[in-house]
Amino acid sequence: MDHCVNCKFRSILFDKLNDEELEIVSENKRSFVVPKGETICVAGQPINEFVYLVEGMVKLQKINKDGRAQIVSIARPLDFVGLLTVFSNQNYQYTISTLTDSRFCKIDISVMRRIAASNGQFALDILKYISKISDEIIRHTYAINSKNLRGRIAMILLDFANKHFDSDNYTLPLSRKELAELIDMTPENVIRILSEFRRDDLVNVKGKHIEIQNRKLLEKIRDLG
Repeated sequence: MDHCVNCKFRSILFDKLNDEELEIVSENKRSFVVPKGETICVAGQPINEFVYLVEGMVKLQKINKDGRAQIVSIARPLDFVGLLTVFSNQNYQYTISTLTDSRFCKIDISVMRRIAASNGQFALDILKYISKISDEIIRHTYAINSKNLRGRIAMILLDFANKHFDSDNYTLPLSRKELAELIDMTPENVIRILSEFRRDDLVNVKGKHIEIQNRKLLEKIRDLG
């Protein structure tokens, strides 16, 4: 990986750091690749590092006492993974796992806390970033709870097309079970409604490959669902 000063994958959040602070970050970071399906951290583990997703996709999960999982959010490249908890808790509140082969930078959390304490603009931008993530999770949860099952599937298929792939033709990184965990449905209902959408020529579904064929009608189902 490049030095943070020259890194093309650098988040705009780091633009508020001066060269000396970027040098400190570079000296205290480590880069690594994690294969698809691996767990990066488990809820309850101590937070020791500030995790930055360079490439790939990860999921943040809450798992209850009965072992039932709910996917809280999906992080995209240039996201700070688990930022919702790193400044407010000593331990991770979420289990974080890779959905695709992913590349990360990890920075010692004590270093980031010191920089945030001395650089007010950087700290303010972190607060803005955290607020944005919180707002997205609240909007997603409200949208899910306010829609019927068909509306939920339509919404999530369009979300992946618009936010993650910028294409109506993509490979879904989630299994049917994970898709159910993201939109609070059973895997059986996910499979049934995807089959209905395919039969109605809304989408072409082959395994995990999705091709949206009737975007206008799918958007209508999302909006009215």
